[in-house]
Amino acid sequence: MEMMRAALFHEHGERDRIRVEPVPIPQPAAGQARIKVHACALNWLDVGIRRGPQFGAVPLPLITGVDVSGVIDALGDGVAGWRVGDAVTFYSLVTCGDCEFCRAGDVTVCPQHRIIGEHMNGGLAEYTIVPARNLIAKPTNLTHIEVAALPVVSMTAWHMLVTVARLQAGESVFIPGAGGGVASMGIQIAKLAGATVIASTSTPAKMERARALGADHVVNYKEPDWVEQVIDYTEGRGVDVAQDLVGAATWADSLRTLKRNGRMVVCGSHSGRSFDLRIPQIYHRQLSILGANGGTFNELRACLELANQGALKPVIDRVLPLSDIREGHRILEERDHFGKVVIAVAEDEPG
Repeated sequence: MEMMRAALFHEHGERDRIRVEPVPIPQPAAGQARIKVHACALNWLDVGIRRGPQFGAVPLPLITGVDVSGVIDALGDGVAGWRVGDAVTFYSLVTCGDCEFCRAGDVTVCPQHRIIGEHMNGGLAEYTIVPARNLIAKPTNLTHIEVAALPVVSMTAWHMLVTVARLQAGESVFIPGAGGGVASMGIQIAKLAGATVIASTSTPAKMERARALGADHVVNYKEPDWVEQVIDYTEGRGVDVAQDLVGAATWADSLRTLKRNGRMVVCGSHSGRSFDLRIPQIYHRQLSILGANGGTFNELRACLELANQGALKPVIDRVLPLSDIREGHRILEERDHFGKVVIAVAEDEPG
């Protein structure tokens, strides 16, 4: 039996639960492709799943890893349109295709959806298996490392700002936690949409990086009056849209930044799932709170094409080998990053 290296955990817990160990190389079934993984980016999802059990029941042992770039190594029966040797990435959501939401194109709310890297083994291994229908050709102008830094964060930011919040040219948007992957993409996508971007982060160095991505104004959220700074920048009106994917730690302040008739789009709750919401502010100021869950296949393809053209840039904090997977988790947990942490899985991937 041929073996491969993989980062996995057999039980939920702290970072020491993750092990890099040999496991059998998976074989593609009908309709599936096997990818030789060159690079796989980390997401907060990897940390949350490892910690458990807030993400619900997941199969253990589990190989996480949602954002993958690599090369097709083998194909199962019935796969057409792809060849061994094709460089690819993939859409990580696997949906039923038959429910009322899938038939309407709202695949992100399919009640039977599964995520590669959460409900089935993902890309933090030398090889991974995916449905061939989820494959997307790797953008030719980007490296595997750059491509791995894009899928989840780009399609999520696009889905939040463009599809759900319907951000318009001339509007203003507040984006907290600019060093995060979705936030760093959100800054770029909002600027492409013609919006004025106000971002928050925690250090002068991160503030400068946010400006370099296109943020028009950046505040340090460690300063007690940062919300007032945001409102002052909008000449007292507040912003049209707030993009929040942090959760309880930022919801109250994100709502405070909104103008009357403003809208907050949310995706994520890793800092906490609940807080003391003051209901009157919602109807007195006629605010809208909009949920956004991931992104669609076509939104991902659009973002990858924009990146291939240079209109969106992958934001990469650092590249680590698979053997340093625990360090990657530490970096995310301690927020010691700006942009994506990418794991170079293939030994010949230059980074």
